[in-house]
Amino acid sequence: MSPPNGSVPPYDSIDLTIRHRPFKNPNYKRPTQKRIKTLKQILSSTSRTDFPPDFPTYTNIEAPPSLFPPKKWCDITGLPASYVDPYTKLRYHNKEIFGVVRKMGVSNAQMFLELRGANVILK
Repeated sequence: MSPPNGSVPPYDSIDLTIRHRPFKNPNYKRPTQKRIKTLKQILSSTSRTDFPPDFPTYTNIEAPPSLFPPKKWCDITGLPASYVDPYTKLRYHNKEIFGVVRKMGVSNAQMFLELRGANVILK
């Protein structure tokens, strides 16, 4: 069924099922389904007692304390902080944030210090 005058036939008249598709491999086999375990399944399987006592699992890995000093983060932005305001004791990232720190009141600075866990009472 060829279209008259070289025009394109309507979509309803095109049958794509009988057309040969050379890009498909006739010998292709679908891969077997891999079993994916959830975190809950992994943790419950590692809490069993069938492992030797010194076998490392997710719940009993003991790590030594870190040798690196803890990183200091900006109290306002969360970026790495290189500076500390001597008046409010807030850590800040750059001079724009320093302007924000200097303009905020003592109660706001105290709120940021409480969020960080620094028990400093500003007067």
